[in-house]
Amino acid sequence: MIRRAQPQDVPRIRQLWETCFPDEGGFNDYFFAHFFDCGTVLLSEERGTLCAMVQMLPYRLLTGGEQKEITYIYGACTDPMYRRKGHMARLLEASFAMDREQGKAASALIPAEPWLFDFYRPFGYVPFFDVEKRNIARTADGEVPRRMTQADVPQIAALYDCLASDCRIVRAETYWRAQLDMFDALGAGVFGWFAGDTLAAYAFCWTDNVQEAFGLTPAREQGLLTALGLEQCTVTGCGAQTALGCIKWYEEREDARGYMNLMLN
Repeated sequence: MIRRAQPQDVPRIRQLWETCFPDEGGFNDYFFAHFFDCGTVLLSEERGTLCAMVQMLPYRLLTGGEQKEITYIYGACTDPMYRRKGHMARLLEASFAMDREQGKAASALIPAEPWLFDFYRPFGYVPFFDVEKRNIARTADGEVPRRMTQADVPQIAALYDCLASDCRIVRAETYWRAQLDMFDALGAGVFGWFAGDTLAAYAFCWTDNVQEAFGLTPAREQGLLTALGLEQCTVTGCGAQTALGCIKWYEEREDARGYMNLMLN
């Protein structure tokens, strides 16, 4: 049976989440305390047993100069005892029907492993969201950034809108504030470089990698490594090097490729 989750389902949802996404870094506790919304969860049950689930998170995609409502499929998982029985297929098909009823333009997701791109392809998902990953190493002194705060959110948002792909996930101010809080709590924080009073570059950093950076230069990369206390790390940003996410269009598709990141991925 496919149904929407109810508040009384949360303990079982959390148990399945921990089974499929074990965590030692504190993300699971933080996610359920700050991001989890029972109303977004779709469940698949078999004789009263929770077998699989997906979260249907609402996002907006800027495409063709217009903002369109899409669903981000997140936390898709099946209990190991119930895999290969069609639970995930039924959940996805149910989510597609709901999306169409609500007039959504597309469904998007980020496969947890490269081989899952092929798993999702028969459902109509195609690679669409790309990133660029680069390894940087410390070789010299650089332009050291300062730690960003909530007061910097408007400038972070403006820089993203200026430098990201024309086709990109739209991020509201509340989104930015939640991300900054999470990286402060679980990671190394968010760092920025300024030209006078204007933000010129930013980096959302875990302790061992940079999940998103815009506006970096070689001097800023060196300064970032100094700020993080690292000799080297991987930096992810906007580019066409690596497929990160895929999309299933319900309407005429956009030919250009898009950018998504900082999606709790």
